[in-house]
Amino acid sequence: MGNTIVLFEVTVKNGRMDDYLKMVGSLKESLANAEGFIRAERFSSLATEGKLLSMSVWENEECVSKWRNFAAHRMAQEHGRMNDFADYKITVVTPVRSYTMMNRTEAPADSNEYLEV
Repeated sequence: MGNTIVLFEVTVKNGRMDDYLKMVGSLKESLANAEGFIRAERFSSLATEGKLLSMSVWENEECVSKWRNFAAHRMAQEHGRMNDFADYKITVVTPVRSYTMMNRTEAPADSNEYLEV
């Protein structure tokens, strides 16, 4: 397993969502080509207007550090703090286990027993 996952929860200021998404879009190609980048997804909160969750998966924390310090990303961070963000929270985690509906190798035994798989 060993991947590093970055969860970025951001509440965007009223009226700033389009500008924020444009800024994020400008980093998309650089992110896709970043060393150790695996994938990213963005989700919109159903409970809090203007709140987004971005999840990015990386090979390791060293790759996350390189992306964090990438010049264009640093500039976007500063721009976001000054213009777009009402609030944000970053959480960096490593998986304890990972399984799917069909591949249950790492699923807890009691779950597999309950589901009779």
